Amino acid sequence: MSQEEFEISKRISDKIEDQIPLFEEYLKAKGVTQRYIKSTIAKITRICKVCNFKLMAEMNGTVLLRWLNKQVAAGMDAKTRNNYRGAILCFSNWAVDDKSLVENPFTKVPKAREASDRRHERRALSVTEITRLLKAAEERPLHELTLIRFRKRQGRNEANVREEIKEQAKRRGLERKLVYATLIYTGLRKSELASIAIGQVFIDAEIPHIILAAKDEKVRRGAALPLHPELTEHLKQWLKLKEKVPPKEKLFHFPCCLVREMDRDLKYAGIEKRDLLNRVADVHALRHTHATLLAKRGVAPSVTGKSMRHANIKETGVYTHLDIQDVAEGINRIPGFLSETENKTGLSEQ
Repeated sequence: MSQEEFEISKRISDKIEDQIPLFEEYLKAKGVTQRYIKSTIAKITRICKVCNFKLMAEMNGTVLLRWLNKQVAAGMDAKTRNNYRGAILCFSNWAVDDKSLVENPFTKVPKAREASDRRHERRALSVTEITRLLKAAEERPLHELTLIRFRKRQGRNEANVREEIKEQAKRRGLERKLVYATLIYTGLRKSELASIAIGQVFIDAEIPHIILAAKDEKVRRGAALPLHPELTEHLKQWLKLKEKVPPKEKLFHFPCCLVREMDRDLKYAGIEKRDLLNRVADVHALRHTHATLLAKRGVAPSVTGKSMRHANIKETGVYTHLDIQDVAEGINRIPGFLSETENKTGLSEQ
């Protein structure tokens, strides 16, 4: 046995609970987000608990695979199972480099096929639905504030509310409308838009744009996102309301649960959350809407991918939802060839 193997043999009896804080420090040093660290540690902790892994030497790929297979019957989708697999795989790779494991016991645990097991497939909103959603987002806070819910005048918007409270409700509605619109026009993720400060919005630049910092982007590259002319005008008006606010202040203050708020806005607008194909409209579906709007207007896939900040053009296809009408319109743009050959084949018309 070599000296290195001897040192590893002494450490494989270490407790996993003692190694997890060291792994957490490693993740922090890599510069990943606190949200990612918290999620990864939670998944590793759960796996170790349900699989009864207490020592480093007790970690076993077969036991993990058996647990993952049980989760299929429990309704866990392929993406979530892969996230659990990825978390423990990352931890074990670190342990191998840290000389607390000889080899990673989970390398042969197969990855689930996500494409054939989508439990939460999103859909893109139509232009009509977008208009109704934005209108509902702006109107609903004031509507619910002034709505009488009992007694003789039940259902009327005649509640006696102070003007300053009404103004606050109107501002909340305007803000949520601009949040939805910005997500649709830019293709930003919810967490990315939540990170944008006023100082990162360059309205008066030659090409108005938003700067997304690398630390706040999912893939850690950062980007400059051009703004649609209509969105630019509305953001100008919004920033006028924040003239005395410091540049580090967030552009928007998100509600505690934007997902629930959007569900209520969809209901108020009369938009079904799920369509006939069981595809869902939620906050992340607005990013799908961005990609689909670009594709329907003939924007090149490479440009759409750039706007979505995808490293692989194949990923852009997942976000693009074209129907048979869009395909038909594309096919109809092909020039006619058959008419050029009429009566030139030498066949009789009879």
